[in-house]
Amino acid sequence: MIRNSIINHSRWLLFPSFSVRYFSNRNRSIVKNFDKKMFDYFYARRLKAFNNNREQMSDHIRTHIESILKTSSALNYLINLNSTNQQQLLSLTISIEQLRDILFFGYEHNIQLNLIVKHLIQCISPNANHKLDSNLFIELMNLFVLHQQKYYDIETKDPNEILQKFINDLELSFTKDQIKTISLTDLSLLCSAMYRLQISLKNVNLLDYIAQYLIDDEKKKFLSAVDKQNFIKILTLSNYGEKTVAESLVNRFNQSFEQHMRSNLHALSYEIVRMTMRIGIYCSMFRFYSDRFFGNCLKLIELESDSPMPSYRAKDIIEIMNTLIYMGYIRKASLKYLDLIRAHQQMNQFNDKSERLADVLAPLAMINCFPEDLLEQLFTNENLNRLTESRMKEKLFFISQSRGILCSSRQSLLDQNYLKTLPHHLFGSWEIEKRKRPYFSIVIQRLLEFVPDCLYVKSAFLLKHFKSPDIIICLNTKQLPQIIPNETMKNISTFTEDDCSIYALQVLSEEELCANESLRPLGLFYSKAHQLKKLKYIPVIVYPNDSLHQIKTKNEVFEWIVQRAQKTELLLNENLL
Repeated sequence: MIRNSIINHSRWLLFPSFSVRYFSNRNRSIVKNFDKKMFDYFYARRLKAFNNNREQMSDHIRTHIESILKTSSALNYLINLNSTNQQQLLSLTISIEQLRDILFFGYEHNIQLNLIVKHLIQCISPNANHKLDSNLFIELMNLFVLHQQKYYDIETKDPNEILQKFINDLELSFTKDQIKTISLTDLSLLCSAMYRLQISLKNVNLLDYIAQYLIDDEKKKFLSAVDKQNFIKILTLSNYGEKTVAESLVNRFNQSFEQHMRSNLHALSYEIVRMTMRIGIYCSMFRFYSDRFFGNCLKLIELESDSPMPSYRAKDIIEIMNTLIYMGYIRKASLKYLDLIRAHQQMNQFNDKSERLADVLAPLAMINCFPEDLLEQLFTNENLNRLTESRMKEKLFFISQSRGILCSSRQSLLDQNYLKTLPHHLFGSWEIEKRKRPYFSIVIQRLLEFVPDCLYVKSAFLLKHFKSPDIIICLNTKQLPQIIPNETMKNISTFTEDDCSIYALQVLSEEELCANESLRPLGLFYSKAHQLKKLKYIPVIVYPNDSLHQIKTKNEVFEWIVQRAQKTELLLNENLL
């Protein structure tokens, strides 16, 4: 299983935060309709216990709640409680079943209890989760969603640790036998609720159970698009990366998509496009490379580009392309994709959506594509003052620096005053980067053994917007090292030695390579190597467990660097899309 953190520089650079949503009126309507159907599902299930007698069930729940709250009117009590008198709850002691009943009753009568859920959780008896029923747990998670709960506190915006701990403690208590009793419908509703709460699952047995559904679907083909998306979303959110899951997802998609294309059916359903996006995000999160799947993703984008009018959400198409760029499948501008972006621009998809525009332009900057009209629309004083989140500043900095290198004649997009306001963590950290790539120090030490002093081998962040450090060495035509003046580290054009080449060794970490193809770097490496070449450096790829430290003689070490530089050049030009 792949257990690397999903929070890394390149992920934040290319993909929107999970908490960033672009809700249209249509999407809000879909969510509202889904919420009603979801509540009706749990209502109907509870109604069976009362022989489908609605009045009897309603009276039972109401009198039960009034008994708990010691009031004659549960409706008025809960309305007042959610607005003014929250602290009164602290004297209560309730069970999980009673919490469920209160939330159920509130939603049934259009009472939002969003402000008091946290206080209700604190009133639950410590022994209340003993032998918790899975149906109760799943209904409760969905009721949390209906009462607008999130992983953060609604009032303070701080992490809602009370809610998170409560949920994770409950789900961790489930055994394998209990999990096996959960139906497909309930499992899908659970995954949907947890994703909307933005709280990951911790129970590995439960995650394995969800993953097995996706694996089995490759051959059995029994999952609906909605169920599959719910499963993919929660596995992604829960940082559950499994090669067999990724293989099953891409194989199943390839079968469906290619059959669709052979039938000359050009219109794809909305859910299929969203499915493609979700599979792509799952693969990119865990660095799973699939040439065939990515090729089909590109065909889907081209198919959409060829249609008279865009049929699908701009957000979905953008994230599919961002996956292809992030994984290194796309390394140069796609004219059809740009045409599609222009079409969305004409439909005002980027008006007042500067975050979405940054989500488009940062990946395009990775493949040396800088649409000037879109850049002009993004880099306004109003947007720069509004996009204060660190993640967005990082994207703006990356776009600006990349354009400055690759389009050197153009005026800078960010002035010096703005650059001074950037947080220091955007520029990379020696401590963090060396910890991520232990082979870095080994390479430096090995090179220092074969040069007179440290003036011949230097390390630096040549391109600060990439956060990855470089090892610099200069070799003449006889492959002998030369002194590197300090000025050269700031500007290579100051280097005056004739017939010398300056090599920039890129010691990669594990997370900069595809998980299932260990010699294939991700897109960020190709982007940085291209920019280094523009600055007259010669990029040299060095893998996390490479062979440089095993070489014993001075001549062989420098010859290794020259030969690896040649292989790096071939890699950069191989299957260039």
